[in-house]
Amino acid sequence: MFKKIFWCLVIVTFSAQAEVVPRPALTMPLSAKAVFMDLAVHNKKTFAVGERGIILNSTDGGETWEQTPSPVDVTLTNIDFTPSGEGWIVGHEATILNSSDNGKSWKILRYKPEDERFYLAVNFFSDQEGYVLGTDGELWKTEDGGANWFLTLLAVEDWYQNHLFGVANAKNSSLVVAERGGVFSLKGEQDKWQAVPSPYEGSYFGVVTLNNNFLVYGMSGQVFLINAESLEWKKIDTQTDQFLLDATLSEDGQTAVIVGRGGIVLIIDGEGALVNKIERKSRVDYTAVAIQGGQMYLASMSGGVENIPLASFMNKAGK
Repeated sequence: MFKKIFWCLVIVTFSAQAEVVPRPALTMPLSAKAVFMDLAVHNKKTFAVGERGIILNSTDGGETWEQTPSPVDVTLTNIDFTPSGEGWIVGHEATILNSSDNGKSWKILRYKPEDERFYLAVNFFSDQEGYVLGTDGELWKTEDGGANWFLTLLAVEDWYQNHLFGVANAKNSSLVVAERGGVFSLKGEQDKWQAVPSPYEGSYFGVVTLNNNFLVYGMSGQVFLINAESLEWKKIDTQTDQFLLDATLSEDGQTAVIVGRGGIVLIIDGEGALVNKIERKSRVDYTAVAIQGGQMYLASMSGGVENIPLASFMNKAGK
């Protein structure tokens, strides 16, 4: 299905300058009931980011939430932290926020609504190496902790740049997943991303590293385990056709939890086998999942963040 990769490399330095000055997010009494697009756990805190620029954090296992001042009021799509505590958030209007104090405060690194771009994911593999993924095939990489960024445009056709949704690394290789069955690999000392033939042409919405291999997930219940060395694919029977929107790993890294539309929760073991499939009675669409201290945090389109013991999802009964 792949004709060629459209390849372009540009070196830039992000700037907060913009034609439109952003409005900060409003502080709202009901901010904890907003719709959140991503969750993260860092420094014994749980963070949630979502609509209208809202950033929340909880220090008591999700029992209470505190709104953190946000310099933008646009939808925030993803959050990540480096090992040393540098925080990164991306979102609509080509927004990138940065925190140098473990998420206590956030400043604008980039806000360019005139670019008409959305950033969909951010992932730092170390304090220095990080990626921002966006619409129209934009893959930004930094090798110096965010001081400078390199732009690569990825596409499966020279006339169409896929929206990029997720990136992960394993065994000295990296993998990017995208819409329209787009998968791209960068291995060892290669200097260019290579298209990986996919057995499925629908979109992939994310990828995580499971047992030193890549677990990719997306539309219509599609989940595959990709060998990080050979790039061989193993299809996982998920027993669902729901769209799968987010995933995380257990604290020991041996189990993956995937969530999505229709209240679906999938438990996948390190060998790529389905341990459990749960469809919550509410059938709410889950947008994000995180795990901390034996608790599972679930954000949904109904608003807010649920906090449920992970053990309750490990048996066939579910909830």
